[in-house]
Amino acid sequence: MRIKGELNQAQLRPLQAEIKRMNLTPEKRRRLLYRIMKNGVLAATERNIKRQKTPDGTKYSKRHSKRKAKMLSKITKNIKIKATDNYAAAFFVGQYKSTATKSISAGVVAKMQQDGLKVTQNKSMFENQTHNKEKGSITARQIRRLRKLGHTHSKNKKIIRSSVKWLQANLSESQAGVTIRHMMEMPEKNSWDIKIPDREFLGISDADFNKSLKRELKNINFGGRQGANS
Repeated sequence: MRIKGELNQAQLRPLQAEIKRMNLTPEKRRRLLYRIMKNGVLAATERNIKRQKTPDGTKYSKRHSKRKAKMLSKITKNIKIKATDNYAAAFFVGQYKSTATKSISAGVVAKMQQDGLKVTQNKSMFENQTHNKEKGSITARQIRRLRKLGHTHSKNKKIIRSSVKWLQANLSESQAGVTIRHMMEMPEKNSWDIKIPDREFLGISDADFNKSLKRELKNINFGGRQGANS
């Protein structure tokens, strides 16, 4: 899966020029590229996520929900580096735990967030998602909506307002969605678009790249080594 995040021309040109000027051996080229990826690009990626900003300083698009936890806070744990004398690449391995109960391929998460995504989902696709049908899978947002709409249920032959606890115990995400649409008298849709805005996290600014290049060239000149793979 290809994920945008490569060096731009303003970064690539000086790197290529320095490699040519210094006439580096294949082993030194590999070490240089590995270090720039690890100590430059990945370190910058961690800062981007911590600040919730793209490499150029633009704030990430906000979540659709009101959840306040930082986005992608654990994704760097799934990044591995591969380097040869001609290139260095970061790739994603394993599963990314998006919630307490859901995990998804780290590469898929990275692709969606880095590049953005627009998918069209239809009714049958939604209904085939088994987690949507499980009691208790109702979301916090759906609970708030149903409570605001005045959802009620029968108890001991009386109609009472549904509590948060009752909704959590008795409704699935799918049931809650149908109920909300019915209570709001919304027309039923056969398909709808889901848009995930791009939140570029993998990458480094030109200024930080130039600092990284200068630092790692100095280390190469002095024969410095960093880690077993460097």
